[in-house]
Amino acid sequence: MNKDDIKDNTKPMSLLSLILSFMALFVISGLLFVPISDQARQVLIGLDFVICSIFILQLSIDLIRSTDRMKFMQRHWIDFLASIPMIEPLRYARLFHILRVVLVIRSSKLIISQLITNRRETTLASILLLLVMLLTIGSSMMLFIEGKNPAANIQSGGDALWWALVTISTVGYGDHFPVTDAGKVLASGLILCGVGLFGMISGLITSLITSPTKQQNERSENKERLLLKLVSQQEEILQRLSALEEKQNDGQKNRTPSRPISED
Repeated sequence: MNKDDIKDNTKPMSLLSLILSFMALFVISGLLFVPISDQARQVLIGLDFVICSIFILQLSIDLIRSTDRMKFMQRHWIDFLASIPMIEPLRYARLFHILRVVLVIRSSKLIISQLITNRRETTLASILLLLVMLLTIGSSMMLFIEGKNPAANIQSGGDALWWALVTISTVGYGDHFPVTDAGKVLASGLILCGVGLFGMISGLITSLITSPTKQQNERSENKERLLLKLVSQQEEILQRLSALEEKQNDGQKNRTPSRPISED
């Protein structure tokens, strides 16, 4: 494996994909092998759909920025296949991606340098990871808390996921809401996390809009190089002028004065 492959597999979006791959395997294992209620099954299916959407987004970004797209498809076709939603057994193909990334990650210095260098991608990966975690924790806990109360209007996994998404986005339609004290406390925490999450999104968008483009950076670098070249040429001309002036002064000092002609 060459250096470019190592860099690609230690980028923030690839590390996010590694974490979500583990989550996807747990979700699918729960759906296939663990006897769970219909409400919990709806939550897990919804989470699997969200995770698959992020997988497809990450693979599409890598495909667009790849220099050899045919080679990329040859290496990652199984990852695309494993990202098809609503076909749960395919998710076990993510094991190949997990093994590939785990074998590459050998130096923590390389990972930290990639996270620092690709700050925008790190921010985007953090936002997506936080979104999945908040949806998972919020919907699961709310369904557990409110599902036992006959007066609650959050009774299914779909209701819990919809409520969690609306709460995180701070929209608050009001069609589903907690009625228990514990549910209200959970909702308060989820709202605060949602405000912080969308603050990160606003900062990322602002950074993308205000930061200079690659062409502008190249122009600025070319101007700086031209200015430095002109300054160096000017210094060289001044040095030559100074040398000529010193040479002329030395010549005048060494010249002997002529004797006046006598009248005799």
